[in-house]
Amino acid sequence: MKRFLILLTLAPVLMAGQARATTLAAFEAQTAAQQGALVSNFVDTMTTDLGAKNPQLAQAIRDYFAKKQAGKPVSEGVERLAVEMMTVDELAKEGKADPSKIQVEAMIVHIVKEKFSQPQTAQK
Repeated sequence: MKRFLILLTLAPVLMAGQARATTLAAFEAQTAAQQGALVSNFVDTMTTDLGAKNPQLAQAIRDYFAKKQAGKPVSEGVERLAVEMMTVDELAKEGKADPSKIQVEAMIVHIVKEKFSQPQTAQK
C-alpha cells in the first residue's frame, strides 16, 4: 500500500519530467555545478509536489539528498546516485546499457522508491 501511495504521489513529477528529462550521457557532459543544480531542482520539484500530501516523506527525501553524511563529502542519496551511474557506465562498456537512453530523473525516482518503499525497520 505504501509503495502504491509513493508511486501515486510521484506520478505527476514523472509526467512533468518527461518533457525536460536529461539523459545520463548529457548529464555526465555537464559541469559538477550543473549536475548538482539538476539533481537539486528535480528533488525540490518532486518533494514540493509530494509535500502537500505527505510532508514528512517529502522532508525525508530532501534530507536523503541534501544532508551530508558524517565523514563523507556528499549525502546518502547523492552517493547512491553516483553508484547507480557508475553501474550504468560499466554496463555500457559491456554493451548492455546505453547512457543516451537512460534518464537521470528516472534514476532518482528509482532510488527514492527503493529507499522509501521499504518498511521503516529495514531502512538504515
